Amino acid sequence: MADITKGTETKKEYIVDGFLFLSEEDAAAAREELKKARYLERHLDYQGADMILQLYRKALNERTFQTPVGLAFVNELRGRLIEAGIEEFDIEPIPVYYDVVQNKMRSGFEPVKEEMQEKPKKETTKFAVSVIFNVFLALLVAGMFFLATTGNNPNILNYENAIVNKYASWEQELTEREKAVREKELELGIE
Repeated sequence: MADITKGTETKKEYIVDGFLFLSEEDAAAAREELKKARYLERHLDYQGADMILQLYRKALNERTFQTPVGLAFVNELRGRLIEAGIEEFDIEPIPVYYDVVQNKMRSGFEPVKEEMQEKPKKETTKFAVSVIFNVFLALLVAGMFFLATTGNNPNILNYENAIVNKYASWEQELTEREKAVREKELELGIE
């Protein structure tokens, strides 16, 4: 096994609970997590599995522990849950937010996928489908306007003209009937 401190000076302030950190910031974060873990150990009732499970889930959801020191404490909680009789598949796995292979932190827990090269293809196909769908909808709207303007039924586009035409035809029909009635009256001599 290679010595990771070779070429660098090992500082005792970079060692926290048996873990050697490469920077003061990482060691300080680990010290804070160690304080939290020790506080919780002192104040937690390890007799109740429900309390341990609740703490375990809260620690995972809020990402309270991210350094190896904190994750070791969370793993200890997991072990206690299993000892308490909770099935291992009922306990959420502990996400690791550090990519060991690439040596960098991830912003969220998303497993590294090898299909990352295919992502641009998916975006272009989504875009093409979206464009085709939008063109189809635009053609439907244009067709609806065409039917509305050329149709015989009154609608929101031509209702005023349809109503005016209807009343005009009624008025013409009444005028013709009135004229016919007057002619009959004159024939019969009724005034």
